[in-house]
Amino acid sequence: MLLRHLTLVATLIAGLLSQVALAAPLSGTYWSPLGPLTVVEKDGAVSARIVDAKKNPCGLAKGTVVLEGSRLDDSVVGTFTACKVGEGCSGATQGSAMLLVTKNGATLSGAVHLDAGTCKTVLGGDSIVLKKGKGPSGTKPTTPVVDKTPPRLRAEKLAADAFTKYQEDGNAETARASFVEATKVDPSYAEGYIGVGMTYKARDRLDEALDWYKKALEANPAVGDAYYNIGCVYAVRGDKEQALRYLRIALLNGYVQLDTLLTDPDLKGLAGDPQFEKLKVGQTD
Repeated sequence: MLLRHLTLVATLIAGLLSQVALAAPLSGTYWSPLGPLTVVEKDGAVSARIVDAKKNPCGLAKGTVVLEGSRLDDSVVGTFTACKVGEGCSGATQGSAMLLVTKNGATLSGAVHLDAGTCKTVLGGDSIVLKKGKGPSGTKPTTPVVDKTPPRLRAEKLAADAFTKYQEDGNAETARASFVEATKVDPSYAEGYIGVGMTYKARDRLDEALDWYKKALEANPAVGDAYYNIGCVYAVRGDKEQALRYLRIALLNGYVQLDTLLTDPDLKGLAGDPQFEKLKVGQTD
């Protein structure tokens, strides 16, 4: 399992995953980096359209579909469209998206993979959050600047100490208490949630590990270890379809290296699967 970003800083949104989220219908207005979107779910199909051409930075016409996918378990898997930005960059680009449904359907939080070449996109990175509500009038939400406030520093120290001690004595329960404390000190510290999940995974408590890894995505969808770790848990549980979805987005966005796919014992149950064999050689199509 990965915990590469244990001491890196990160940002944004904290919350608890509710079981009700699995059944919560996705419908209504969601705020996004492209301005307000109308999200509709019908018979398992999910789409999101531009609400107001004046409020989206890409100049897309009202009604333009920017998200198209399917509701699968607790995720929406499909494609997302955004525009390229910067000097000499223009036009739209489309790529894979995997968004976790959280907070009773009020938030979609996850990763996208947009092939923009040397250009940037309006998303600013590989993560995205769609939050129910119209958002601030006339403004575009931006990714908050990471501020190493005292709570973040305390959370990082708690997590780093917990991980070091866990490596030394293997006491998952003691380490877990410190990781949990880190999430309380700074609820936006995604690496703390990953640490808690790691300790549950070490005790083969897979459902609890999965819950905490998903909380990490809610806290900050840009922390890529969570996608890979979720894929590993699904693989150990024998849910190949879900495992491959998360592993694919992790590989697309560079959250995992190919040699890890080749050597991680958590993935041995995927051996021989045609899709997994393609991922192992870097084929993501």
